[in-house]
Amino acid sequence: MLIVCSQIYKRAFSTRSSRSLQKFLSPTEYLEKTEAKKLEDRQFQETLLNTPFEYSPQTLSSRALKDEGRPVPLNVELLKYKPLRLRKTHGDEVCQLFFRGYEEPELARMGEFAARAAYYLGIPMSPLTSLKTEKRLYTVIKSPFAQAKTKQNFHRITYNKKLIAYDANDEVVDMWLSYVNKYKLPQVEMKATITSREKLSYNEDLQNAELEFPLSYEGIEDPVALKVKELLESEEFKRHLK
Repeated sequence: MLIVCSQIYKRAFSTRSSRSLQKFLSPTEYLEKTEAKKLEDRQFQETLLNTPFEYSPQTLSSRALKDEGRPVPLNVELLKYKPLRLRKTHGDEVCQLFFRGYEEPELARMGEFAARAAYYLGIPMSPLTSLKTEKRLYTVIKSPFAQAKTKQNFHRITYNKKLIAYDANDEVVDMWLSYVNKYKLPQVEMKATITSREKLSYNEDLQNAELEFPLSYEGIEDPVALKVKELLESEEFKRHLK
């Protein structure tokens, strides 16, 4: 894609942090499982459409609390359903968040948490999509002796999922990623690629920008701070800065 009026910069961060063996399904079993899942989803959708959603919020004060019949907050009630998603305004991709781990339910839980947080921050999101699953087989000798003939196999499966954020500024994306990273699961590794757009004259504006020293250096008597100020004002430092 050719971009005429913008420059694209990408940033990334990652977190590093084990999957039980899973039985492989035959083609017939896989088809039966797929059809059963489609039937279950269809019945779930029909139940949602035919069953009216009753919600009657009430106002409770700190002076009159009721132990029974307290209303459930709407955001807690929505945890029973799939995460809500906002519609894309322009469709500009601003962030890709990757999830990697050995337990697929943990990845789904972390992905839904990130999607719900993005909804309440006003960030349009893509659905949680599954990427290529990595499978590795390790064969080692079962005995500590080098001449041992008995070997043991270890099968490791690594799952990958992805979320894409659209139409949000850098500050909101940074806030969203910091919140998700703060409450992340230790079994899930996350990696984010952030895309920001700048003008074509961004490099020229950066070079012509006049750097001013903070006002905290004015009138200070700390010898360490005075030495730092002296180094910052030196021609050697300015030459390396350019």
